[in-house]
Amino acid sequence: MTYPRSVEPLSWRRGWRTLSPFAQRLSGAGPWLLGGLALSVLALAGGLGLLGLSGAFLTGAAIAGLSASTAATFNFLLPGAGVRFFAVLRTTTRWGERVLSHEGTFRLLAGLRLWLYRHLAALAPRQLMRYHGAELLNRLVRDIDALDNLHPRVLMPLAAAGVMLAGVTGLFAWRAPTLAWAPLLLWALAWIGLPLIGWQIGQALLPRWTQLRAELRTRLLDTCEGLEALSLHRQAWASQRQHTLHTQTQWLNAHLQAQRRSATLRAMVMLAVGLLAWGVLGALGAAPESTRLSGPWIAALVLIVMGCIEALQPLAGACVDLPGTAHAAQRLQAIADEPALTAFPAHGPQPADAGIVLQGVCFAWDAHTPVFRHLDLAIADGEHVLLTGESGCGKSTLLQLLTRQEAATAGEVRIGGVPVQALDEATLRRYVACASQFTWAQTATLADNLRLARPDATEAEMLAMLDLVGLSPLSAGWREGLNTWIDEGGANLSGGQRRRLGVARTLLRDAPITLLDEPSEGLDLAAEAELVDRVTQHLRGRTLIWVSHRPVAPEAFGRVLQLQHAPDH
Repeated sequence: MTYPRSVEPLSWRRGWRTLSPFAQRLSGAGPWLLGGLALSVLALAGGLGLLGLSGAFLTGAAIAGLSASTAATFNFLLPGAGVRFFAVLRTTTRWGERVLSHEGTFRLLAGLRLWLYRHLAALAPRQLMRYHGAELLNRLVRDIDALDNLHPRVLMPLAAAGVMLAGVTGLFAWRAPTLAWAPLLLWALAWIGLPLIGWQIGQALLPRWTQLRAELRTRLLDTCEGLEALSLHRQAWASQRQHTLHTQTQWLNAHLQAQRRSATLRAMVMLAVGLLAWGVLGALGAAPESTRLSGPWIAALVLIVMGCIEALQPLAGACVDLPGTAHAAQRLQAIADEPALTAFPAHGPQPADAGIVLQGVCFAWDAHTPVFRHLDLAIADGEHVLLTGESGCGKSTLLQLLTRQEAATAGEVRIGGVPVQALDEATLRRYVACASQFTWAQTATLADNLRLARPDATEAEMLAMLDLVGLSPLSAGWREGLNTWIDEGGANLSGGQRRRLGVARTLLRDAPITLLDEPSEGLDLAAEAELVDRVTQHLRGRTLIWVSHRPVAPEAFGRVLQLQHAPDH
């Protein structure tokens, strides 16, 4: 059992280069995110306007109350209306920003998952087997979820803070030109200081935290998959449980440390903004009397500086998480950049019939494991062939070559006179239907599992196919019929039922060529003979290759082929 290795640190430049393609990949979420950004700017402006105007209003009211003459001339109505306007503006735009940003983020992540799944689906089984199941799950779930930090938590807040601080700088340039440097300092903090400091903090914690998170997911998945075996061995269960809990404790400690550092950075931002506000207050108070602003304006400008913290504080935590986002993007891009062993052309010729020819085919899993050496084989259109042989002689590998899950290293595989590598994927899948010996069932209804093969299949067609393979809901005791719920992986089905379901799903395709890999494994002799008879009768006139490690009713097939192990030389 192998667990994820340590994560190598990313430099600042390399991290942003890694994130750049994902920043541009919006998956149709651009208008939603742009709308969220516009409302975010308005919400920040409403907050600053509310804070600044309220401070100026209270200060002006206090000054007006010093004498009867000033109180009589003070305008209470206009500032009061302004306070209400900014309060309503801030509340409504913040709500709207949340709605648009969340919708945009969901669309963005959904698009990224589709993008990644398309790349995964193009990889050959041999390529996918290099990844632990928990690692692929981690990339499909956690790594893509980590990318929601990029747009709604980093890029959009940075842009909103930039627009807001530009407005604050303009206000200072108008009312207090000598203090225009104050909002510029906040701009530098938002755009330069926080990303750099947050990156360094996150980079210091990221490798250990990421490694432990991946290791914990791997251990949990291994525990779930091996639960039946572990329950029979108390010592193994105790060891697995102890290691899993220890990994969880380490991950929680690393996560707590990261949160503490993020909180420290937010506290430092608050302190910096507070000190800057005190500096602005001191500078405004110390200005010459001829250029000194009125009390309400001094209060407004100081409070506006303090209000800028609303835009800066969320950036602190997001920037600490930024290295993790970059590493997630790097792992996703690594899968996307992996070339598929079997690439399909966009358009290809159509086979003339359902005949199969293998000529001089060579294949090896590695230099020390040859499977085929110059294999020649011809199966006529409509012929039924029983393919037998010892374990490891290449029966399942032959089916993988016909379905292009693997590619021959030499020789040629032709279907209907056309080399398989010249067929586009849609044509190949339409001509060849295959049921592997490892049948997987989805967590869905029986009908949903069957419609994976043919989405437009009617209930009558599905019931007929289930009855053909001896899996009629009535005989199986499934009162809900096609609405019977199937647990993950077919856990509530027996081994024979899972295989029959795979055969039914394959036959539902109604393809010219049908490949069945050990479809009768786990059945008794009578049930096996009945299944062979029904399937061969149903596929009369179409090509069938039935793979079995032992002779299965050979009289039902037109020919019996026995594969031999490839010679060493």
